[in-house]
Amino acid sequence: MTHETQPNRASQDPFKDRGFRSIADSVNKSLSEIKKGMLGKRVVYPTKWTRLNRNLLGGLQPGKMYVIAGRPGVGKSAFSNQMIFDLLDNNSKKNLMVLYWSFEMPGHQQILRAGAKDVKKEVMDLLSVQKKLRQDEYDLYAEKVTAYTEYPIYFNNIPRNIEYIKKTNEEIAQFYPETLVINVYDHSRLILSKADTELQKLNQISKGCMWMQAKMGVINILLSQLNRNIEQEHRARNQYQPLLTDLFGGDSIGQDAHVVMMLQRPFDLYGITDLYCDEEPEGLLAVHIEKNRDGMLGMIPYEADLSTFTINERKHGNKSN
Repeated sequence: MTHETQPNRASQDPFKDRGFRSIADSVNKSLSEIKKGMLGKRVVYPTKWTRLNRNLLGGLQPGKMYVIAGRPGVGKSAFSNQMIFDLLDNNSKKNLMVLYWSFEMPGHQQILRAGAKDVKKEVMDLLSVQKKLRQDEYDLYAEKVTAYTEYPIYFNNIPRNIEYIKKTNEEIAQFYPETLVINVYDHSRLILSKADTELQKLNQISKGCMWMQAKMGVINILLSQLNRNIEQEHRARNQYQPLLTDLFGGDSIGQDAHVVMMLQRPFDLYGITDLYCDEEPEGLLAVHIEKNRDGMLGMIPYEADLSTFTINERKHGNKSN
């Protein structure tokens, strides 16, 4: 059965310049996307975390927004930093550029953390006056962090508004048309805005990110807070797993994001031991993929040592009997 409409040729086409696409265009686009996957031509940037790559259909993808959320101290920055550094290692021959809009933590502190992971030392030990670093330890640290100078990473520690960030991305796209930009916002609430409310501000930021994704195909990674109500006693006892409604400004950020990952450390932060029966509670970083437009949802367990900012994927069911 066909559905035909006969246009009035004398009238102006109501679809012209209004952004509509026919269903035939959409069908062809969906077939094209499936073909890309079949032929291995879909553009993805894999991390070194196998299970995360599987859930994200191969890795991070251009034109998408990824939200990493959690309460303070849970490990958002450590998780995102390791993901980005590993991604650059995995995709060293591709034209990538990472812009860290790091309004909470200066770039040298990010490097201190990354270096601590590489030499398996705590940051406090690297900086300690009482427990002075030996020359050979310093040389090893220097060797590791000097290698980072080859990474296409740029830090901006001066608070900016979303219009400035959009303009910067536009100019980079003009100067480096073959380069994919990954914006990392640590964290999103520190982006400047003249909005009257926090919700309006986050909505502006989210819509600005969507504009950059649509126009230039950038990847946006936003670090976001969870509301305090997740720490209330009844939540901790009965429903500790974070929900999309726990996102600060969730109505805007959560709706616009392609992927939302929520981090929790139930034992290390709150002493909860029985949330995941198959997992050893100590050191557990539970990463909940609560929203994923194209891939799978679910919890991925990681082993987190935030004294050295080291995060590794666990195998499911690592609890010893």
